[in-house]
Amino acid sequence: MPVTESILRRQIDGGVFENEAQMVGGLAQRAVDDGYDTLSAGQKRVLEPFLTQPCAGHTDPGGHYNDCEQVLSGAELLEAYEQSDDVESLECASCRSEGEAEQHMWDSNFVDKDD
Repeated sequence: MPVTESILRRQIDGGVFENEAQMVGGLAQRAVDDGYDTLSAGQKRVLEPFLTQPCAGHTDPGGHYNDCEQVLSGAELLEAYEQSDDVESLECASCRSEGEAEQHMWDSNFVDKDD
């Protein structure tokens, strides 16, 4: 499935369109079923705001928020959806890496040394 349709599928499955007008969710479903390129220019404009999402940023264990301002789109947005359990807390690759590095450091510091 192409990237745009995959993004829309993730959004549908994650309930992104539940609080939108029924038409918006219907257009998203049509794009998934028939292909985004089958939509008219006006229909695509309705879905455009959903095809970019801000990175939620990352907060380190000390409580410092990195204030990431990256806007996710295309393959990077799809990857963020694939890596997140929460469609409203998407992180860019850099923020995910920060979190993984911190988790690795945490795990390394608290591994039972007797194993």
